[in-house]
Amino acid sequence: MRKLLLGALAAAIVLAPLAVTSAASAAAADPILAGKRQVVIKPIPSFESIVAIDSKGRLNLTDGESKFTLFVLSPVGKKFQIKTAKPGDGKKAACIGIKNNGSNPLTAVAATCDAKRAGQLFDITKLKAKDNGRPTYAISNQGAFLQYFPRTGLIAEELGDAELETSYSFVDNGPAPKLG
Repeated sequence: MRKLLLGALAAAIVLAPLAVTSAASAAAADPILAGKRQVVIKPIPSFESIVAIDSKGRLNLTDGESKFTLFVLSPVGKKFQIKTAKPGDGKKAACIGIKNNGSNPLTAVAATCDAKRAGQLFDITKLKAKDNGRPTYAISNQGAFLQYFPRTGLIAEELGDAELETSYSFVDNGPAPKLG
């Protein structure tokens, strides 16, 4: 019994920085999480880099110009789709989805939006830390967190015993466009 109690206490201490907020309640209080604003997704730590879709269709970091650097966080039940604020193919937004690469790390890529695909539904968990007064968030999909490592770039990785290395803030860039 004592080991069970200590294990539960240890788990509570590890997860204490994560304050889970459902998409519905967060969206009601925050226009960014309600999908009403377009945002730049800023990784933390980072000096000048922002999240963008690169020329290969992969979500990565950039310090320069890119066509897809603005996103809309669109609530879907208790999760979110991360959509481009500009059309991908045609007149519709593209969505970020997790791609399984066999024995290589999971990556985040642009795909045709489909709210029924689990790989496109993200948990966005508010953290206690702030970034220039803005809230910070962990972004995950089915237990794999979006993390940046210089060797691999932006990947989705289960934490296991490791700590969350990359969190994000959302920099408001005006009203979200009306895309299909």
